[in-house]
Amino acid sequence: MGNDNLLGLVLQCNDTGKILRLVRDDFNLPTSEVVGKLFSTLAPKDSSFLILDFIAQTKSNGVAMDFPLPVIIGGTNLNLKYTGFYIDKTIWVVGASSESASHVFIHELQQINNEQANQIRQLVKLSHTQNAKRQRDIPDAFLFDELTQLNNNLVNLQRELTKKNAELARLNELKNQFLGMATHDIRNPLGVIMTYADFLLDETKDTLSAEHQNFLKIIFSSTEFLLSLIEDLLDITQIESGKLTLNLQYLNIVELAQNNIALNNSLAAKKNIKISLNPSSENIYINVDPLKLEQVLNNLASNAVKFSHPGSSVQANIIEKDQSVAFEFRDQGVGIPIEMVDKIFTPFGKASSEGTAGEKTTGLGLSIVKKIIEGHGGTISVSSKLGVGSTFSFEIPKAQQ
Repeated sequence: MGNDNLLGLVLQCNDTGKILRLVRDDFNLPTSEVVGKLFSTLAPKDSSFLILDFIAQTKSNGVAMDFPLPVIIGGTNLNLKYTGFYIDKTIWVVGASSESASHVFIHELQQINNEQANQIRQLVKLSHTQNAKRQRDIPDAFLFDELTQLNNNLVNLQRELTKKNAELARLNELKNQFLGMATHDIRNPLGVIMTYADFLLDETKDTLSAEHQNFLKIIFSSTEFLLSLIEDLLDITQIESGKLTLNLQYLNIVELAQNNIALNNSLAAKKNIKISLNPSSENIYINVDPLKLEQVLNNLASNAVKFSHPGSSVQANIIEKDQSVAFEFRDQGVGIPIEMVDKIFTPFGKASSEGTAGEKTTGLGLSIVKKIIEGHGGTISVSSKLGVGSTFSFEIPKAQQ
């Protein structure tokens, strides 16, 4: 059907791009993988939009010249330049390795389809005329083609992004369900282990050797850490699955903070650290969830103690403003590296693996704190200097939606 040195492909498609027959095939392609298929399905998934754009331009303009398209048939990569003609609701696709080869195939196509030869000639002439106009008026034509191509690419990318987001949401929900079930099943036996370890520590302090007592202490502290991790995982899975519910109550947060700081001071005493509370007024009322706020205060107070040096102090401030209430926790601890400041509020984004006395941290507490505060319509931030200390500040609006 022509010069043996010229390899090409000619397809006849309907107006939707479905291939009706192979008119020319110099690659011995498997017909079953071509006929009856949409032309766009012959491209890799991430490049199918290029063929869709080629078909759209062919139908819109009557002709589309020299489109480089990544077409794969039967494992053969047909990276040719494709020209399309739209005649009588039929799309003719000519693929060739060069412009000269394309001219040969188009001429042969005219010979095969005598009744449509004039239309093909007119379309080719129209294409050349349009190309000449582009040379004279590059800005308008170039910008139009580029914007059309860009718009088509963006539409297809948006579709892919929507699909990926839906799949990620589904996988995240499955992950939360798994973590929820697993942590519930693990929490109870861990609680039993910790209770018995604590009982043995108290009952055998006069009968066991110092080495065996130390073994029990390791069992107790390790189990305590695991139980804390389990509790944090339960919290984070509930929050991520949208199950953070707030039981808002109008209460005096100074009184709530005083009770909370008193409990944390008993733990801080082990490191000879004193937490002082300084409210701007004795009575500051605001709508909050008291249990969730206590969780926030416990986390910030215990973190301040955990990363402070023995014998230092922690200052907790409550400042009432016109539209909000601000809280501050200032410590004299090890501080946070500047590269970690933006990461510590993300799950497992901890600045240090241990406190100044070897206390372990799960890396989940601050991400939970951030979610709880944001659930109240507030914000949280931190300022820190290595070797000097850190200040964690959060603010909750008085009027919440």
